[in-house]
Amino acid sequence: MSWSSHKLGEYCEVIAGQSPEGKYYNDSGDGLPFYQGKKEFGDRYIGAPQKWTTKVTKEAKAGDILMSVRAPVGPINFSTEHICIGRGLAAIRPSDKLDRDFLFYYLLSKQDEIQGSEGAVFASINKSQIESLSLLYVGLEDQKRIVAILDQAFADIDKARALTEQNLKNARELFESYLQQVFSQRGEGWVIEPLGNLVTNDCTLSYGIVQPGNDFVDGLHVVRPTDLTKEVIGLSGLKRIDPSKAEGYTRTMLQGGELLLCVRGSTGTTSIASENLAGANVTRGIVPIRFNPEKVSQRFGYYQFSSPLIQAQIKAGTYGAALMQINIRDLRKIEVAVPPLSVQSELVNKLDSVKPDLLKVEALYLSKLDAFDQLKKSLLQKAFSGELTNSSAEAAA
Repeated sequence: MSWSSHKLGEYCEVIAGQSPEGKYYNDSGDGLPFYQGKKEFGDRYIGAPQKWTTKVTKEAKAGDILMSVRAPVGPINFSTEHICIGRGLAAIRPSDKLDRDFLFYYLLSKQDEIQGSEGAVFASINKSQIESLSLLYVGLEDQKRIVAILDQAFADIDKARALTEQNLKNARELFESYLQQVFSQRGEGWVIEPLGNLVTNDCTLSYGIVQPGNDFVDGLHVVRPTDLTKEVIGLSGLKRIDPSKAEGYTRTMLQGGELLLCVRGSTGTTSIASENLAGANVTRGIVPIRFNPEKVSQRFGYYQFSSPLIQAQIKAGTYGAALMQINIRDLRKIEVAVPPLSVQSELVNKLDSVKPDLLKVEALYLSKLDAFDQLKKSLLQKAFSGELTNSSAEAAA
């Protein structure tokens, strides 16, 4: 197998997207489907259209590879039909000397290397930069061999991944069912109160910083909705911003120990702020919650906000199409079940004794999911270094 190094532009046409001016799209199906960026991507193929335009600018055809060119740079998907593309996308159309699936896998293998220019707001990549990306080339027959091997390997991995994801979902649903049972069996002394009546006087249930700005060396730590991936959030991995950006947002300054509730995007996701976050802040998509300790313990509040009883209320209050969110007025009205503090303590102890088992199972399945991702990366690396086809040829011999 003979490999040669080229520029992507030698074998592909690149079409930079352009958004029509003015009120250019509709939801009635008139014109061409219109796509703007990565948020409309699926796993491999672009999602079903949500917008259309009659003011067609730049077009992509079925089978073109769509690349996100801004916020973020590099992710790819296949176009499934004739569409109009906005400025967040570029279409890459391979010549008849390049198998489109081979190109897709090749670009997938280079995701960590595809970088654009750092702009004032976010990184981006332009048409000439895409055309200048390196391309390792082999003949069409060898391209098809590589694609066949990767197709089969990825299908097997995806099948195993789907089973693992279902097992993880089952484990989480089992714990949610237990939470449902705990908070449904209410005894003497239980009352139902709106969230707004249960927080401390200095907890205003407010949105965080609207425009946090760019990263700032040694700046103020802020928690974003994307950070709410585990039970307790610490300083590690948090964005740091210019402290002046937090002026006017003292109401959401953290003291440590708050519930951090996501109110935009994945509404209802709940984590706990570690004590190390004292003095930090949150962005627009998070509302910090500090319960009045004479009414509700923070740990009890965390478990209840994780339960289906509260999550269902949050879901019912969530609205929006492009961006799902719940407003503060509806958040204040969330009904919380409040037993005596002694009962809260008993329930927390019971839940704390069960939670470690869930965390162990979650860690196991999440580790497996990560291993699947790493296996795909390894296969792609071997495919485009010749190792994968060489070992397949040796096995066949």
